[in-house]
Parts: sequence; structure tokens; C-alpha cells
Amino acid sequence: MEPSILTTGLFGHIEVIRRRVFRLAIALLAMTLVAYPFAAHLLQFVKQPLAGPLIIYAPLEGFLGHLKVSFAAGMILTSPLILYELKRFLQTICRFSSRSAWLGAGVAAGLFGIGVSFCYLVILPVTLRFLLGYGGDNIAVGIAVSKYLSLTLGLAAACGVIFELPLVVRLLHRLDLVSIAFLANNRRYAILLSAVFTAVLTPTPDAYTMSMLLVPLIGLYEISILVLRIAEYRQPRLEDD
Repeated sequence: MEPSILTTGLFGHIEVIRRRVFRLAIALLAMTLVAYPFAAHLLQFVKQPLAGPLIIYAPLEGFLGHLKVSFAAGMILTSPLILYELKRFLQTICRFSSRSAWLGAGVAAGLFGIGVSFCYLVILPVTLRFLLGYGGDNIAVGIAVSKYLSLTLGLAAACGVIFELPLVVRLLHRLDLVSIAFLANNRRYAILLSAVFTAVLTPTPDAYTMSMLLVPLIGLYEISILVLRIAEYRQPRLEDD
């Protein structure tokens, strides 16, 4: 039986984390290999927001493109195991009950999926139309496979991470590390940190793409405060019941 993280020493703590990461890495590798035969269909799906063609500029670029989309699909296929490990983390570190831990893991998966869908349906089409519109009629538009996948998969992952903000804030509030007053009184610093955070996560250096991530992040910050207000409003009633 695996020892609890809270009852082991430093080396036991590291050993538990190492085993879990190794298990996830093996599962991710296996799922990537399973998805690789379908890489051409996956690449066609990822390419849909782009009106023009994808171009290969180097001999290995096509292979690496197939590998990237297979890796992204492998992450999706490995997500049940990732959610299970997240559930165990919430139980051991945050001392959630089994039901609350599963609920938290499910919410994390849902928020990440919403973020990726928002990126694919809203951010990517608008961003590509804006950036490629500078070509005009005199410049033929064609994007290298590696550049396009770095942009799309990077933006999708960034949006998925950003949409986890309400859950992260709720966990910090549950651990008494943040309060509603602290969040409300430090909005200006939160906006500044959000700008830095989106600049780091954005796969391209242009300000337009960064702003497409920054606006939802600021909105999610306000939603996080609203979630905490609802949680504090409901808590006395739950205790009375």
C-alpha cells in the first residue's frame, strides 16, 4: 500500500511523487503511440480554423507535426489517469473527502475542456484572421506545420490552464491562503500579474494574441470572487443542515 504523503518524510514524499510521475509518463507514451496511426486525421481537425494550406519547410517537419498532434491526443487519452492522480492529491494534501475530491477533479477537467473549446471556436479563428490579414492580396499565405501547431496547441493549452483559475482560487480559499477581501482589494496587482502570466503562456510575442488571453483571465478572476462569495453564503446553511 502506498504511504500517505502527509506521514512520510522528505525522501518518502519525493519517492511517492516520482512513482506517480513515472506512471503518468509511461501511460502518456503508450497513448501517444496509440494515437499516432490517426495523426493525419487529427492534423486535419486541428487545421480547420485555418483557411490556407500548411507547408513543410524541412524534411522532418511533417513527421514532427504528426508527433505533436499524437502527443496532444495522448494527453487527452491519459486524462482519466491524470484525474485519478489529481483526486488522490486533493484527498491527501487538501484533505478532501473522496466525493469532494472526485468533484474537484471533474470540475478541473470540465474547466480545462471549456478553455480548450473556447480557444478552438473563438480565439483561434479571430487570431488567425487578424494576423494573416496583414498579407493582403499581394502576399500568398502559407504557414509551416511546426509554426501552426506551436501556435494552436500552445494557445489551447494556455486557455485550458487559464480557465482553471476559479478552481485554484477555491482551493486556496479552502486552505485559508486567500480571502475575498484580499482578492477584491488587489485587483490592480492581479491585472498586472495576469498580463505577465499571459505573456509567458502566449506562444507568439504579438500583443493581440496576448490580449485575447488576458481579457478572459480578468473575467475569470471576477468569477472566482463570485464563486467564493457563493461558497461563503452557502457554508452557514450547510452547517445548520
